[in-house]
Amino acid sequence: MAASSQADSVADPVLPFPSRLGLLLWFVSQWVLIPVEFVAKLVWMVLVLFGDGHEDDLMRLLNAPARFVSPGKLLLRLSHTPGKHEASLDREFARLGGEIERQRFGWRTTIYHCVTLQTMPDGGRMKGVALHPREFRGTPVSVLTRLAHKHHLALDAPTDLRRVGLLPNHRKFL
Repeated sequence: MAASSQADSVADPVLPFPSRLGLLLWFVSQWVLIPVEFVAKLVWMVLVLFGDGHEDDLMRLLNAPARFVSPGKLLLRLSHTPGKHEASLDREFARLGGEIERQRFGWRTTIYHCVTLQTMPDGGRMKGVALHPREFRGTPVSVLTRLAHKHHLALDAPTDLRRVGLLPNHRKFL
């Protein structure tokens, strides 16, 4: 029995759920750190406008909202319940599927995810979305693949699961 579960875990990679203590610590500290970071970015922007700062550095730092954990997301991530995580991902994939199909991305997608440019097999270029691991921790790749296909998306998942990409389904766009 142990050998089959070990074989399944190798065939279907999954990132472990985050630490509940770590989630609670971040949830409490984010209410101080994110405003402090916002003020620091405003000061940096003034330095860019009037001094030696680099605008590229500022743009790379504009990611504090992506790390924000709302009370609802906190409860979801603390639950460690696969069914709740799958339902949440299903709603997110439905929303992202519509945006990828229209090739128009809202503020929520550009803040929380990374919009990427992908080359299609026919030589054309389309935008896709890269998900950060915090969005799919505890969910096996097979579930992610099933949800992606349900919403007419192709899943690009490297073996280390650093960042999972949602791409337009090639057959739908050819």
